[in-house]
Amino acid sequence: MHSCVIKFLKNYNDDNITTIDRFGSILPYWLPLLEGLQNFGQQILPDYPFSIMQIYKKTLMPLVIFYVTHPILAFIIFFILYYLFVRAKSPMPNRPFIRFNVLQSMLLFLINSLLGATFRALPIEFRTSLYGLMLCNTLFWFVLSTIAYAVSKSIRGKYAKIPVISQAVRIQIDNQS
Repeated sequence: MHSCVIKFLKNYNDDNITTIDRFGSILPYWLPLLEGLQNFGQQILPDYPFSIMQIYKKTLMPLVIFYVTHPILAFIIFFILYYLFVRAKSPMPNRPFIRFNVLQSMLLFLINSLLGATFRALPIEFRTSLYGLMLCNTLFWFVLSTIAYAVSKSIRGKYAKIPVISQAVRIQIDNQS
């Protein structure tokens, strides 16, 4: 299965990936980023150094507040992305790089949502304990680093190779072709 993903990535030459493709492929990663900040960031970021918290408050916090106060928005954006880029009879032109990244961001969003729901289902005593905060911190950095990796690869016009997730995306794309 891993060789199938490698073969797919070699079939698409980086020269075919335009600036529009690169920009369009990073936009969907806002969805899992905001979900991760909602699920884990709000709980642990206040404990980070003041300078990091100030940067967060000035840049991302207004977006997170808007995201939290309009929960239906994530649901709507998810289905719009699915309709426009993922389904077999998409109205958008076939752009494999954007489609790959949209589907990958949607899977990251779903995994992030599942992790957040699971974490919130844990007893409050555990979530506020040292071990709970360590788990929350680990999940936060997992989400943040995975998204940062995928976005950095997209900016360079490369396909991100996230274990299991990228393979699932490739299988989904192959099944629809």
